Amino acid sequence: MPEHATTDSLIGGFLARLRESGEGAFATLSEQLLETPLFVDALRRTLAAKGQVDRTISGTMDLVNLPSKNDMQRIVTDVETLAARVAKQQRTLATLDHNLAVVKALVEKIAADLAREDAD
Repeated sequence: MPEHATTDSLIGGFLARLRESGEGAFATLSEQLLETPLFVDALRRTLAAKGQVDRTISGTMDLVNLPSKNDMQRIVTDVETLAARVAKQQRTLATLDHNLAVVKALVEKIAADLAREDAD
């Protein structure tokens, strides 16, 4: 077996063991943190503070008449809804246009037939 293949195999094995070891350590640390009331309380307070910051930023954006992230998301959703409605209307108009062309062709044929009958 070439020497570089053996080296690559050793490095790959080492990295796999290192990854598994890191994943195990992370899982253990996560479990220990989530079992610690102080950590859980700090996490809860952090999330509550983030919510308050988000509300404050949104209120400030309203005061200076700038759209917030939520405003922009609502606008994007509304535009997507309108685009879907316009596409549906375009399909309906295309169908009506086709049907009108069929009716027009039938009327022209009937008119031509009547003109021939009058000529005879």
